[in-house]
Amino acid sequence: MSATETENEWVHYHDGGIPGRRRVLKGKEANPAFMEVPKIDFRRIYSDKLSDREELASEVGAACRDVGFFYAVNHGVDEKMLEDTLDALKKYFALPTEVKMETHNQKTEKFRGYEAFLEGKLDQSTRGDLKEGFLMGEDAHDPEQNLPLPLPSTSPRNQWPTHPSALFFRPAIYRYHTAMSTFSRLLLHIFALALSLPETAFDSITTHPMTNVRAVHYPPQNSDADVGIGAHTDFCWFTLVCQSATTLPALEVLNGNGMWVPVPCVPNSFVVNIADFLKVVTGGSWMSTVHRVRNRSGEERYSMPFFFSPNEDARVSVVEHLRKEGEVYDEFVVGEYFQKRLEVDRRTHLDPDEGGKGTGL
Repeated sequence: MSATETENEWVHYHDGGIPGRRRVLKGKEANPAFMEVPKIDFRRIYSDKLSDREELASEVGAACRDVGFFYAVNHGVDEKMLEDTLDALKKYFALPTEVKMETHNQKTEKFRGYEAFLEGKLDQSTRGDLKEGFLMGEDAHDPEQNLPLPLPSTSPRNQWPTHPSALFFRPAIYRYHTAMSTFSRLLLHIFALALSLPETAFDSITTHPMTNVRAVHYPPQNSDADVGIGAHTDFCWFTLVCQSATTLPALEVLNGNGMWVPVPCVPNSFVVNIADFLKVVTGGSWMSTVHRVRNRSGEERYSMPFFFSPNEDARVSVVEHLRKEGEVYDEFVVGEYFQKRLEVDRRTHLDPDEGGKGTGL
């Protein structure tokens, strides 16, 4: 390593499942870069006027190109339901460990269920991700999703707690899943318009989309050496985040100068971020932005990211009008790419020789 590399300050992260780094640029070296996440009024998503939705799409497109994150303010999703879901998270994570470990995520191929503290480790300089979580996703065995049944030999993908003290959790998560799925389909139309496509351009590949809810609990960090989730990008189409309020912002996004920009809780809003699939589809013109969580507030923090992707068997590539002449573009089967990312990124304390696992879901 050269003396210059030693002197420079670097931020390390996982981008697209691959370890990467970005040099911190300060002073005269710094380039123009965002220093806050834009707030966009989403009441227009419900407008009957195409011109209103196109206006909204224009603002969304600019945020996707320049930042990769934005706030969807005035989203219209029932606030009481969101508050009740956060309360359900607090109640679930307060349950005894043995109740939560019934659904430990190592029991399923899709890593669904409960993840204990420090089982994730994206940042190898830390002792692990200081969080616990619960992941569910698309599963035809769950009648709440009303999906076509798979082959009889296919096992359920989700795990749900069966202890009487935890039975409240499944219906609470499904109320949230249903509402977020509905909003995501509207948002998908806005993304299509932002890419100069017909509103329904992505409908044919999202008839039975891959969706996930991750319930997450971040305890207060007592050391600056700790991190709630190490720096990473998400490997879905896009992510919606509902987060509890803390006195200090915990979510942070990385700008082009290697500086961390705080993303505080804003009332009546979701944090929306572009993930790897949309970066691929847009030929890299939209940003799948690196982010992390550090809960230095001294308070418990709860978060409910909702992840949306195309159908598992969908094939995606760069939108035709965004292709560069002479370039060859790969086509991806969504489910295959998704599973590869899971297998690369997700490791636990049960496999100490394999390193840390990503938590971009």
